[in-house]
Amino acid sequence: MTGIAIRTLDALWVLWTCARMQVKAMKGNELGLVIGVVQPVVLILVTVGAHTDEAPEVLTGWTVGVLLTTLWASTVWIAGGILRGELRSGTLARSVTSLRPGFLVLLGKCLGATARALLVISCSVAVTLLMSRAPVTADRPGWMLLGLLASVCSGAALGMLLACILLLTRYGLQVSAALMYPVFILGGLLVPPDLLPGFLHWLPSLISLRWAREFLTNAAAGTVSWQALIWLVALTTVYFLLAVKAFARVIDHARREGTLELV
Repeated sequence: MTGIAIRTLDALWVLWTCARMQVKAMKGNELGLVIGVVQPVVLILVTVGAHTDEAPEVLTGWTVGVLLTTLWASTVWIAGGILRGELRSGTLARSVTSLRPGFLVLLGKCLGATARALLVISCSVAVTLLMSRAPVTADRPGWMLLGLLASVCSGAALGMLLACILLLTRYGLQVSAALMYPVFILGGLLVPPDLLPGFLHWLPSLISLRWAREFLTNAAAGTVSWQALIWLVALTTVYFLLAVKAFARVIDHARREGTLELV
């Protein structure tokens, strides 16, 4: 086995182990239950449940929008707060000074948090749709699964980036709230981009989950939007590269200045 293969397997093992640890740590998390259960149920009832006479394609678009809107909220409040949680519990130093790259540990935890959140949200949405008997479509389930996996990766990359940003401020809750609601309105998830003011039409294009919505909605209707998938992957890659760079700068600053109590 070559050195590259060994390093790849080792990286995958780190990601898997950290993801499992994060999933276990989230059990019984009240915030996760509110975001993953209460919020999607309310949004589905307000959108889909109140308009079951609409065309299935329209209801499917709203359902996907609710799913990704709630995933964004989970990314901000849960994945984005992972480093702050480690700082409070005193485990941050071990995470960033281990033999494995610290960003790999963070990525694994963000993947675990995002995947678990999406699973809980999906179950909540599915149960609510069954109870409301809303006619939604799912013509290309394989492509939809691919879109969901890409959404998990995108949410994890965003979570990494937010974790680094929130670690630098004492006002994490306020910053989280300030980041969350503008995306609810301007992110192209629940509010169609063409309903936004003309000078804001470009803004949703910078949000990867907006392209995830387009891809999933089209896949549910029976078509594959390659443009949406390409934009989703490209923006996710950009988020990840920015997150790795931000993580390196945060840790370097912390080690030099001692501002994050790493020693």
